[in-house]
Amino acid sequence: GWILPTPSADDRKANIAEELITGDLAGVYNYCYRDILEEGEKYKGRCTAPLLVDTTTGTIVTNESNEIMILLNDYARRLPDHESVDLRPIGREEELDDATKHWFDLLWNGSYKCGFATSQVAYDEAASDVLKGLNEMNEVLASRPYLLGEDVSEVDLKGFSWVTRHDYAYTVIFKSPGGRIAQYPNISAWVKRLVSDYPKLLDSIDMEDACGSYYRQLFMLNFGRVVPYIPNVKDWVAGL
Repeated sequence: GWILPTPSADDRKANIAEELITGDLAGVYNYCYRDILEEGEKYKGRCTAPLLVDTTTGTIVTNESNEIMILLNDYARRLPDHESVDLRPIGREEELDDATKHWFDLLWNGSYKCGFATSQVAYDEAASDVLKGLNEMNEVLASRPYLLGEDVSEVDLKGFSWVTRHDYAYTVIFKSPGGRIAQYPNISAWVKRLVSDYPKLLDSIDMEDACGSYYRQLFMLNFGRVVPYIPNVKDWVAGL
């Protein structure tokens, strides 16, 4: 997660939105305003997270999450004391990319298509993809421990990010169908296996903030910016 700077008095005096000072966009905001631009220059564009920055040259490398995951895994692979887990084994890149596209089209992007559909036809098509994806994922995980087989991969981590947002963000604010993850026994078992085999995953996500940010930021879908009850990730996993 982000290591966020302490908000300065100047930030608060300038009436900058709290989300940009302490929330999940703070790392991007503070870097763009304080470290990239010339003194006095103000960034007026849209902030997105995550952001990978080359602090030596002062340039943005990429803000595409899939590219960042590939780069970080490659970096970890080169470390002399790296652990044995390789999320993107050499020789399996095409298989991994195909799997990423498959689940992205059905689930990861499908939920967003539900949320931003501007017609009933568009919503129905996206909702159908999400339902198909949930049932297919549950079926796939009936015969294997991880999405691509016996070993964990980058696809599992991407899937984990999606399922932890499904119940309390996508199903509510995006009207993404399918009910709760707990209704899918094999997906539930996969989630529990992931956090049991790799317990640091539980420290990688602030589920209350991750889901809550949708309600705080997407004012066009939630005009009052009211945030419903959202459990922490450990309690959510325990309830699966």
